[in-house]
Amino acid sequence: MRLFRSMHRHFVPEVGLHGEPRESQLTEGEAFGICVRIACGLARALMLFPRLRRAEGLFLVGRGVRITGTRQLSLGRGVKIEDLAEIQCRSDRGVVLGDGVTIGRAVSIRPSSYYGHTRGEGLVVGAGSAIGALSWIGASGHVAIGADVLVGPRVTILPENHVFRSVERTIKSQGVAREGVIIEDDCWIGSGSTILAGVRIGRGSIVAAGAVVTDDVAPFSVVGGVPARVLKSRIKPGASPRRAAA
Repeated sequence: MRLFRSMHRHFVPEVGLHGEPRESQLTEGEAFGICVRIACGLARALMLFPRLRRAEGLFLVGRGVRITGTRQLSLGRGVKIEDLAEIQCRSDRGVVLGDGVTIGRAVSIRPSSYYGHTRGEGLVVGAGSAIGALSWIGASGHVAIGADVLVGPRVTILPENHVFRSVERTIKSQGVAREGVIIEDDCWIGSGSTILAGVRIGRGSIVAAGAVVTDDVAPFSVVGGVPARVLKSRIKPGASPRRAAA
């Protein structure tokens, strides 16, 4: 009898390299362990549920997750918040995670200070997107991440800049300028990259690992380097962006 493998296949359907369904390669013992982890994640979610602004359906919460300002957190169906993630929701627009979003292990989302200083603007993440382990999203300026975006591990998103115009005053005392960050649908943000304030990354673009993005990125571009520059376009000569997105 393969009870736990069947349960695992129901809750976490496996796909092959090209998106087709495939038979699970887990042993019954491995599937049991994952099912227990899912059950514990659902139990933690049930304790959190009454305190949320909105939850559209079931979601999972890992061990050691720290969420503050829960009344400003909205979750879609099937959201997964993995172990040790930190989400500080206190902000003007709140934190909104769409259907199927994954917040990876030890991710930090910090729109505002824990100590009552100026509120940040917040974060919205579209359906099917994933934020990789150990990533940092400031969200003091508004951060908008589209649908089906892959954010690798250790990515940093900084939607504000310190003001430093005066040399007569300390940089700290001059405050910040919020410009926000927008990452459109279907982007891949590589491991260890940094997205700076005021940047818009166009649909279908790829940011290479370790890049520092300081300027807007046109749709379907591949960028890399410090500062990032365009390496190539994903659109073949003569093809339209609409066709490239299909």
